[in-house]
Amino acid sequence: MLLTLGGCASGSLESEVAGAVFRDKFGLTQNATENHRLNPAYQYLQVEATGAQPALLVLGYVDAHPLGNIEVWYSSQGEVLKLQNGRIVGTAGLAHDWRRVSFPVAPPAWLALPPDGALLSRLHDEFPGYRLGIEQRLHVKPGSAAPPTILPSNLTPALADKYQWFLETPVNPADAAVPPSWYAVGPYQGQQMVIFSRQCLTAALCLKIQRWPPEKDRL
Repeated sequence: MLLTLGGCASGSLESEVAGAVFRDKFGLTQNATENHRLNPAYQYLQVEATGAQPALLVLGYVDAHPLGNIEVWYSSQGEVLKLQNGRIVGTAGLAHDWRRVSFPVAPPAWLALPPDGALLSRLHDEFPGYRLGIEQRLHVKPGSAAPPTILPSNLTPALADKYQWFLETPVNPADAAVPPSWYAVGPYQGQQMVIFSRQCLTAALCLKIQRWPPEKDRL
């Protein structure tokens, strides 16, 4: 991932991020991220983009929002990822970026979704190309265990079955080539939240996002 920083972190945060993010040029693998000694004062995500090694991002700050707090995550190279209730609501600097993501109607809480699911509407701007106000229709529903092909190496199918999974599928014909998104909800640091997801911005660019480090009592 090659992101451009959309804001500024403090000097101490920049220093910590620099030590927390693993770049392909260092030749480090997922095992290296698993064994890295993390500063317990910070919160981390492991993020793996299509065709890239996993990287660690650190939480910079949280913005209050009526539909749920927005977490802003940074990397040492200025990568930025914004999440709201586990969903991507902003990126900066990717080969394909989403900006100004919004939901005209609040999505249902994950654990309150009915068995047959719900329809959502999502608006966003895309760059490059300056495509503004793109509306996507999505169908989200409780799902079975996630397909093994999307799971990181530390999350086996047997372990994945311990989480509650949700499948989010584009409805618009124009989005038919974009793979569906998967979300795993479970306990993390005493709260129920999305702890792993595979979300695709395009047919060719998907992100696997995992709270890091994994909860030892779950794995």
